[in-house]
Amino acid sequence: MIKLFRRTSMVILVLLQLAFIIAIFYDVLNEFSVLVFIGAIGFLALFSLVKMTHDSHEKPAKNYILILLVTLGALFTYLINIKLNTGPVIAAALIGTLSSAIPYFLTDKKSILIKEIPPAVYCGTFVGMTSGNVGATYWFITLAGIISGLLYILATNTFVGVGGKLGTVAFGGVAFIFVLSLIIR
Repeated sequence: MIKLFRRTSMVILVLLQLAFIIAIFYDVLNEFSVLVFIGAIGFLALFSLVKMTHDSHEKPAKNYILILLVTLGALFTYLINIKLNTGPVIAAALIGTLSSAIPYFLTDKKSILIKEIPPAVYCGTFVGMTSGNVGATYWFITLAGIISGLLYILATNTFVGVGGKLGTVAFGGVAFIFVLSLIIR
């Protein structure tokens, strides 16, 4: 069962990366040098995926708490970005920095859940950086945070130590809710 979750999360993350590359590809159809660069990056990413070892790490402590943390990170970042007009980068940096300090103030520093707080909240900050043109409501951000939280849990033991995983997970949640909102309209 664990292998099924690991493979499923790996396939989901690869498909999200491909969706991201296709979106970039669609934007710059007439720039040959950019297309060659995207093709080379895509090939190298696929090659590294095939050759990469997959380490198994501890399972997250409480999945529902991690989903809540991702969602709260998204909502607080979005709130600071929109209501205080700070911009998405400053809002994400503020929430990410505050969440990284949480384990230092808690007494049980060896708890698995406490170690998971900063990355879960930081994943949510990427969701909260969503443009108001894409997700202009708190419901959109909340649902995207929940989906991203689910993807975060699925991807816990996948691509350990590889950069971009949290952003890819957040992109997946936002893209899923965006497509769902287009279908429902």
